[in-house]
Amino acid sequence: MEGYLLFDLNNEPNQYGCEKFNRYTELNPLVGDSPFIIVKKGLCNPTQKVKNIEEAGGHAAIIINDKDEPIEKMFLADDGNGGEISIPAVLISLNDGNKLINYYIDTKPDKNNRIRLEIYFALEKSDNTVKYDIWFTPDQPKVYDFLNDFEKYQKLLGDSAILGMHYITYPYFSYDDKSNTPVDDCLGSGLYCIRPSSDINDGALIALESIKQKCIYKFSYENENKNNPYSKEIFWNYMKKLYSKCISTKAYNEICSDSIVNSAGIQMDLIEQCIKDSFVGNENEKQNKNYKKILKNKILDEEYMTRKRNYITRVPTLTINGRLYDGSWRADYVFDALCASLIKKPQACFKEGIQKEGGFSGPAVFIIIMVVLAINIILFILCKNLIKRKIMDRIESIDINSRIDDAVNTYFALKDKPSD
Repeated sequence: MEGYLLFDLNNEPNQYGCEKFNRYTELNPLVGDSPFIIVKKGLCNPTQKVKNIEEAGGHAAIIINDKDEPIEKMFLADDGNGGEISIPAVLISLNDGNKLINYYIDTKPDKNNRIRLEIYFALEKSDNTVKYDIWFTPDQPKVYDFLNDFEKYQKLLGDSAILGMHYITYPYFSYDDKSNTPVDDCLGSGLYCIRPSSDINDGALIALESIKQKCIYKFSYENENKNNPYSKEIFWNYMKKLYSKCISTKAYNEICSDSIVNSAGIQMDLIEQCIKDSFVGNENEKQNKNYKKILKNKILDEEYMTRKRNYITRVPTLTINGRLYDGSWRADYVFDALCASLIKKPQACFKEGIQKEGGFSGPAVFIIIMVVLAINIILFILCKNLIKRKIMDRIESIDINSRIDDAVNTYFALKDKPSD
């Protein structure tokens, strides 16, 4: 990213970015083309700072650390509202931040004298494969839309790109580890809860769908090369059909979901056994019809620990090789990001003729230019011939009129001539 630096020299209290920038930015003519706003760390959480910067028109937030310490292992915590933010934020050291501010003060930026910055977001690179992981709850349309659009790119990348699916649940605010009482919108006596949505109005069903999807993912991905007849396409087919037939139509229930499992090409009894085995308890405990709402679950426990290790706080989240991806979820953008994270790029990353969303490929642009050029040449020739024809018609008309005038004059001359 490239942009011009903006720092609030006139409003010292808001150099921390904890207040709205609206009044300041309305008075400052540089805001429209100065998208990188720099603020100091402290006084409020980073999410609030970045949100204020985005609302002020900033394209990126630069936060200066408030202590003289290494920042390599530090990260900006999310207060739970990070999903509302769409611009990137970076944390820089106190020393680097002071250099920027001092230079900014000394140069007194105006439209002809501004500090131009470039921000690069590095991705962990691997030789032959890139791992991209999605963290979400199964009631989020954004993820299904992405998977539907990205499927063609996944096929192009093949084994060079490996999808990971992870499911997020939250403990009930008054969860009691010793309780065996079902809790609304939860499994595991309140250990695995999800807030109901407009598409699925029961949080417990969403949590149970998480387990089901993880089981399908395991059969499709993790067992593919272990004498297992199922392929990765099974999971993609299930997700596509589930959203179109059950979730987007607000008709989700276990019957609808189970029917999609069968139509996707996987045996329902295998998935049911996987779900049952994931709950911690003996056969007697699992005879209870409410055992899913009471017993702990190994799959959801593993998902929680994985999320904790990766510091995932917002939902949905996409990571590439373990690094948070903060860009657009447009399929072609993610495709480019996956290619950029590979040292040995597959041919698909250089393949010509891939029609990306929102634009045309090189050959398509060339063809369009040639067609337009041909049309213009044809129009030029037609216009030229038309003008030439009109000129000739005019010349012929003038010539005929001239002959008529000569004939008339000759006639009158002969008429007026006295006879002998």
